[in-house]
Amino acid sequence: MDSQKYATKKEIAEMFSIIPHSLDNMMTSIRREPDWSWIILKWGKKSVRINIQGFEDYLKWKSKKRLGTL
Repeated sequence: MDSQKYATKKEIAEMFSIIPHSLDNMMTSIRREPDWSWIILKWGKKSVRINIQGFEDYLKWKSKKRLGTL
């Protein structure tokens, strides 16, 4: 994971133990957040890559945001 900067949706789902359908929902949320939309590279219909470190940072941010509202 250290040498690889981007991963496919399948690889991200495996790395972070996320159900593919949940990952799709998360990616929609990421695209709608102006501060986080840079994480996803999409240059074709089925050509999507996700920045691994950026995705991890997004999950940490989302967790802090969630804990702050509880």
